[in-house]
Amino acid sequence: MKPHNVLIVGAGKIGSIRANVIKKLSSSSKIFIFDTDLKKAKILAKHSGGIALHSFGEGLSNNEIDIVVVAVVNKYSKPTVIAALKSGKHVLCEKPMGMNFNEALDITRAVKKYKRKFKCGFNHRYHSAIQEAYKLCKKKEIGEILYIRGVYGHGGRAGYDKEWRAKKSLSGGGELLDQGCHLIDLCQWFFNFESVRKVYGIAKPIFWNMQVDDNAFVMYETVSGKIAQLHATWTQWKNRFRFEIYGTKGAIEIDGLGKSYGIETLKIYKRHKLGKPPEIINKEFKGNDNSWELEWKDFILAIESKNKLPMSSEHESIKAMKIITNIYEKK
Repeated sequence: MKPHNVLIVGAGKIGSIRANVIKKLSSSSKIFIFDTDLKKAKILAKHSGGIALHSFGEGLSNNEIDIVVVAVVNKYSKPTVIAALKSGKHVLCEKPMGMNFNEALDITRAVKKYKRKFKCGFNHRYHSAIQEAYKLCKKKEIGEILYIRGVYGHGGRAGYDKEWRAKKSLSGGGELLDQGCHLIDLCQWFFNFESVRKVYGIAKPIFWNMQVDDNAFVMYETVSGKIAQLHATWTQWKNRFRFEIYGTKGAIEIDGLGKSYGIETLKIYKRHKLGKPPEIINKEFKGNDNSWELEWKDFILAIESKNKLPMSSEHESIKAMKIITNIYEKK
């Protein structure tokens, strides 16, 4: 890959993943790290061979840097993204795209105004089973998609209700915005971003003592009648990811994301005759998770191609935010 010098804002878990991916894929790229906690920035810089910065402005004014990765608490995503775009940088912002639809709209306007490339970090699209399922659906292997069911959840940890995610002023929302946005983004992608006709949902705390939802139950319908039924939860207790796509000729089931979510598996059900058991094909993906690498490559390709947008561009990602905000506002 061509070297692109990158400023990573936020030296937490996701910022660290991004730094390691960039170092692996393009060893000649310079990596700059900024975090309000300088100690964390220095630790990540040491591990990634990067340079810790004392201020965000120092990175924005550096003409060597052409990409900014925003991996911060949701409250600070929008101002950080817009400042980076204004300074002439391309931006990858970790999901969600701001705290709500209006913030996503402001980001979309800024992308257009400053004419830079923008990508929202939805790495789940690049998981091996998801990628294969998408290709199969595009080939109509299970016919026309009728509906999708999805479950994504974990059980939090001791003190989870005291973390920033539990504070609405910092997060903008709870589990619907956290893991739920991944499920919605995947559905929108498989539904080819059809316009949404109806949205129903319940998002509220039912176990954790917090200001935001720890469970979100979502159902929505597209204009052509495709339906998504989703559950995002912080009371799953055992980490789980399940994504099921049902079509006129069969179905696809995806389980797991690797590590604590279990081996990533794909089951293809091919229906031959009504009332007869389907043919079942099983696949397992036991290798390392390369979704982050594939996502970064997609972003770089878009930057280097004048007329190509990355996957989960501002135009795609804002659609998930619209559904999420719709559910929160219907409370």
